[in-house]
Amino acid sequence: MKYIILSNIQKKGFILILLFLTALYICFGTESHSLAEVKTSQVFDLGEVVVTAEGEMKESPATIEVVTAEDIKRKNATNIGEALEFLPGLQFRQARSKNEFYLTVRGFEQEKVLILLDGVPIYVPYEGLVNLTDIPVQNIAEIKVIKGNASTLYGSNSMGGVVNIITKKGTEQPSLSASYQVSDYNTHHLEISHGWKIKKFSYFITASHRESDGYNLSETFRLPKDVLDSMTSAPTNPSNLKNTPIAPDSGKRDNSDYERDAITFTGSIEINPYHKLGLSFEYYENEYGIPPVPIYRETKKGFFYFPRYWRFTDWQRYTVNLIEDSKFSETFRTKFRIFYDDYYNVLNAYDDDTYSTQDRVGGPPSGESVFDDYSVGGNLYAFWNGIPKNEIRFGFGFKQDVHRETFQDSPEDRLISDTYSVALEDQIKITDNLSTTLGISYDIFDKRKRIRESALDGDPGDDVYVLSPQIGFHYDYSPKVSFYGSIGQKVRFPTMRNLYATGVIGPEGNPDLKEEKAYNYEIGGRWLMHERFTTDWALFYSDVRNMINFDNQIGRFEQYDRATLAGIELSFLSQITDNLFARLSYTYLYAKNHSNVTIENDFHEPLKYKPDDLPYRPEHKVDLELIQKFNFGMEVNLNGSYISERTYYDHADTTNNTILVADKKHLDSYFLVNMKVSQKFWRNSQIYIAIDNLFNETYQDLYQFATPGITFWGGLKIEI
Repeated sequence: MKYIILSNIQKKGFILILLFLTALYICFGTESHSLAEVKTSQVFDLGEVVVTAEGEMKESPATIEVVTAEDIKRKNATNIGEALEFLPGLQFRQARSKNEFYLTVRGFEQEKVLILLDGVPIYVPYEGLVNLTDIPVQNIAEIKVIKGNASTLYGSNSMGGVVNIITKKGTEQPSLSASYQVSDYNTHHLEISHGWKIKKFSYFITASHRESDGYNLSETFRLPKDVLDSMTSAPTNPSNLKNTPIAPDSGKRDNSDYERDAITFTGSIEINPYHKLGLSFEYYENEYGIPPVPIYRETKKGFFYFPRYWRFTDWQRYTVNLIEDSKFSETFRTKFRIFYDDYYNVLNAYDDDTYSTQDRVGGPPSGESVFDDYSVGGNLYAFWNGIPKNEIRFGFGFKQDVHRETFQDSPEDRLISDTYSVALEDQIKITDNLSTTLGISYDIFDKRKRIRESALDGDPGDDVYVLSPQIGFHYDYSPKVSFYGSIGQKVRFPTMRNLYATGVIGPEGNPDLKEEKAYNYEIGGRWLMHERFTTDWALFYSDVRNMINFDNQIGRFEQYDRATLAGIELSFLSQITDNLFARLSYTYLYAKNHSNVTIENDFHEPLKYKPDDLPYRPEHKVDLELIQKFNFGMEVNLNGSYISERTYYDHADTTNNTILVADKKHLDSYFLVNMKVSQKFWRNSQIYIAIDNLFNETYQDLYQFATPGITFWGGLKIEI
């Protein structure tokens, strides 16, 4: 279908018509929306990690948010990050120079949060991260977000919490659905899914294709003149191959195109009433551009801005997950999982914005990098409630990460590390209203090998051993009021990139880099003030040691000896009328550093400074959701987020490029609003229109990085 780019007049008129229809239908709509969150029967239960005695115990005395498949559909989310961005304490933003989008949870960046897919840790082993825009949502049944002290059974690297993405399973009622949506700049998303349960065997299979020529900018994006001048004067190798400064950009963002394909399968079989076997498989194949960005790098002549023109010409991932669940008696059950998670990525760096030549050999070089990574591992869990009012849980986990990398025709460099975790937890029901959870985990990070075919093998550094205790409680004061709280230590081991990076300007990574630790404290509760009104609240405080921060401007890792992340979360949920549901959330975040930072350089004086604010953390965040349903099948969904200004530190002094500085600056606050209007017809099928960034807000998540403007969607979903 030929895409249509609406003129400004058409866009404004379209918005006014939608707002008018919304107001009209809110006045006359009559269908109710339930406040209660109901767990869909399509949830693949084998994808859970913690199994509790049904109806008796809660998983963890922590703040837990659950996003269902219905929530994802209402928000018109096309990936995992978009499905979570309106939750209190969470922010979904561009966070790295490769145009990757990640979550932050209560100020903890995504590499400090454990991301699971049906219980399997998913991240590129070298970086400890996965780009959430690469993961579609068509097979997702629910997403469970645990903030604070998650169960010790989740193991290490859950310092900032846990996000477990649980897929769908087939049900006795066969399902078949197909959806198609279209947007500006030749954007097309096509998805198809089918699920069924035939006697003891169930399955759910999906396939999707997403493609686009790029996203729309709210206004012309132009880098400052001193940045462009620095690019022009930056030294190059060969010297006659001059840098091409990043040109002003308007309309479609340059090099923001993508093509993403995915196939997923989830199946399970009930061997008998006490034993169940599950298998999940996912395959992704992507190709996408990375919009050009400036990077500030050191040379012998000084510090200069260099343009970066990159593309992922091949990005593949596949995962196999085998799960066995056995119930040996009424008091004892086990769950066993083995998995293999593979990533093959080809990143090409080009000389200029034609994305056609790779002749530069220095400052920085162009060429092709191949990353061939995989993880293999397994988990064993045991659950026993043979002692009255106790539920004892045991967990053992093993994971091996392997990173293999080549640049151009250079020899392969290889890194191998192992992670082990042993956990024990006892949830005790002291009274009918009060329970406590005691837990402890012992985590090991074994830096096995550093094989460098281009040089002598490097020392992998010292191994890390950490013992992490925690305690929590849950108290039901009355049927309408409940409280919970926890204290615990969580750990996150350095990634291979933290330890051994050689492609980033400056000294090599430190093989003996310390593990990050957080001492987390939390208390929260829920108050059902009225049958139509509920309040959730939480106070949290994290004392973080050895926090690793990545500075995007200069491409360096910094380590803060001590930092604090603390705040308040408030959520108000209301069934305002029988047909109108609303949710208002507020997050206050105190994100401070208490230590000095030194940035070492190869040719120039080091920079020593003390950043008081942790970069890019908003102090205030407000989320709003309104849902209106109608008896004739129409539904209107409105979501909005206010993000306050964020601090960053500008290290470039273009008047004296022989030094690094640390000028404290701020990104402006912004308010984003998204809207979706859908109409049901035959069975559960629907046709819809949606608008992201309704008011075409201009904003930045990172300094000198442009973000999408207003985006229009139209779609159709057929369900049989």
